[in-house]
Amino acid sequence: MNENYKMDYYQPDEMRNIDQEHTLLYTFQFETAFAEIITTMGGNVSGGSVMTTEFDTGLTVPADHDLTKKHVKFYNDEDKDKSYREVGEIIFYYPNGETINFDLEECSDFLIGIQIIDYKP
Repeated sequence: MNENYKMDYYQPDEMRNIDQEHTLLYTFQFETAFAEIITTMGGNVSGGSVMTTEFDTGLTVPADHDLTKKHVKFYNDEDKDKSYREVGEIIFYYPNGETINFDLEECSDFLIGIQIIDYKP
């Protein structure tokens, strides 16, 4: 568990509703290179149901988040004024600072963790 993103309390069944929102941290690894991205999932879901692992239909992320700025190349510039933008490539960082990029669709093979890091009922 990434201690930087640890929830104090999680019990979605108490107040499950269509307006709830989960914030998710996705962690990827290729060789010794790592990448992390944040996204959100809304709706009447909880636990494993919010943790999508199929990226062939796309994934949107908050454009202004620090992890997005470091690890995401956007799909295109058509949505550049939006608060959430579609991921095109994920940027992995090696310990020496070198990078390698992969198309989002390829990244499910390198997914090593999904963590719910925030919940709003």
